[in-house]
Amino acid sequence: MFISNKHQKIMEKVVKKVKPTKAEKERQRQLVEKIMKKLDEITPDDVSIELAGSTAKGTNLSGDMDFDIFMLFSKNYSVKDLMSLGIKYAKEFSKGNKYEIAYAQHPYLKTWVDGIEIDIVPSYKISDVSEMMTAVDRSPLHTKYINKNINEKQKDDVRLLKRFLKTQGIYGAEGRIQGFSGYLCELLIVKYGGFMELLDAATQWKDIPFLTLRDEKINENEAKKKYPDAAIIVIDPVDPERNVAASVSKTSLTVFIHTAKMFLNKPNIRAFFPVQEKINSGWINRQIKRRDSLIIGLEFDRPKGVVDDVLWPQLYKLAGKVQERMHQHKFEVFDIDVYADKKCLLLCELSIYSLPRIKKIQGPPLTQNNDVERFIRQHKVTEPIWFEHDKILAVGNRRYTHAIQIIEEMISKPKNNGVPPDICKVIKTSKILNIKTVKKKYIRFLFEYLKIRNVP
Repeated sequence: MFISNKHQKIMEKVVKKVKPTKAEKERQRQLVEKIMKKLDEITPDDVSIELAGSTAKGTNLSGDMDFDIFMLFSKNYSVKDLMSLGIKYAKEFSKGNKYEIAYAQHPYLKTWVDGIEIDIVPSYKISDVSEMMTAVDRSPLHTKYINKNINEKQKDDVRLLKRFLKTQGIYGAEGRIQGFSGYLCELLIVKYGGFMELLDAATQWKDIPFLTLRDEKINENEAKKKYPDAAIIVIDPVDPERNVAASVSKTSLTVFIHTAKMFLNKPNIRAFFPVQEKINSGWINRQIKRRDSLIIGLEFDRPKGVVDDVLWPQLYKLAGKVQERMHQHKFEVFDIDVYADKKCLLLCELSIYSLPRIKKIQGPPLTQNNDVERFIRQHKVTEPIWFEHDKILAVGNRRYTHAIQIIEEMISKPKNNGVPPDICKVIKTSKILNIKTVKKKYIRFLFEYLKIRNVP
C-alpha cells in the first residue's frame, strides 16, 4: 500500500498533538502510583491492585487523564462479597473526594482526585477466561493481551485511530455513540499492523466483516448466526465467545468506511481536527424555508438516576417507535434524531405530515362472495357500489389527519405505544415544540442536524 508524503506529514503532526508529553506521562505515573499504594493499604493481602485500560497499555490520548483501577479478589470470595467489599474499600479510598456508584456488568465506584476521574472496579483475579466469574474479570486480561502484542509505533497508530473516530463521532461503545471502543481500536491495529493498513482494509470490507486475531477455528457462518444483529464481528482473542464490536452500529461502520476512503484519497488534517463552524442563524432560517417540511421537537425531563448507557438506547428506541407509528398511518418521516442533557429532545422532521380525512379502503375481488358481503356490512357500503378493476372499494375516515396527533397519543398512552420504560416515567412532562422554539432552545443541535442534511 502506497502512503504519500502528505499522508505521512499529517499523521506525524497528529501524533505530536495527541500523544501525551513526557511531563504528562510522569504526572500520570505519579498519580497512579499514589492511588495504587493507598488502595493496597486499604485492601487485604489477598486483593491485588492493577491498572487497566488505555493508560496501562500506553494508547491513551493526551488530555485523557482518567484511570481504570481494578481490585482483583481471590476466588475465595463470593460474588456478593466481592461487590459489597469492593465498594466498601473504594468508598474508604474516596473519603474527602466526590464519588458516585456506577453500573456496568456490576457496581463500581467512580471518583475524582485532583480533578482526575478514577474508576475503581472490583473483579476476580484470573489467568484465563475459563475462570471468569463476572463479566469484568476479562478486562485485565485485555490489558495483558494488548501489551504482549503491540509495539510502540502501533500505540501511536491506535492514537491516530481514536482521534480519527472521535472526529466522526463514532469513538466509544456507549449507547449514545454506538461506536468503536478503545479495546476494539487496539485490536484492529494489531490485526492489520497499522492505521493506514486498517483504513485500506476497511475500504474493502463487504457485508458483515468477520475478523479474528488468533488461530482458533471459528466458523464464520456460525458466528454470524450467533450475532444476527451485528454490523461487524471481531472475535475477542481473550474470550472467543464475545464479539468485541457488538456496540458498533451499521451507521457507525458505514461512516468509518466512507471516511477511510475519503482520507486515503484526499488526505486532510481536518479528518482528525475538524473546524467547528459558527452557528449561522440566517442559514438555518433559509434551510427551513427551502425544505418545506414540518420540524417538531418532543421535549421531556431526563429520567432521574438513569445513566447514559441505559438512557440513550431507550431514546433511540423511542425514535424508532415514532417512525413506526408514523409509517403505519401513512405519514412520512424524513429523518429523526435525539438529544439528551438536562432535558431530552426528540427531533422529528416530516415530509408528509397532513392527510385528508377520507381514505380509500380496498376490498376483496367480486368473485369472493362471502368476503364481499362481509366487506359491505363492515364498511356500510351502499348502492351504487364503487369498483376498481375486480375489487370492491369503500370510503373510510382516517383516525389521524395530522402527524402531531400520533405524538399526542404516544404521550397519553405511552405503554400501549411501545415507549421504553424509563421514558414512560417522564413522558407526561412532554412538550411539543415548534421549529421556532427548537431553534431558540437547541440551536447547536438543530444546526448540526441541518448541516448534514442540508438543501443545496
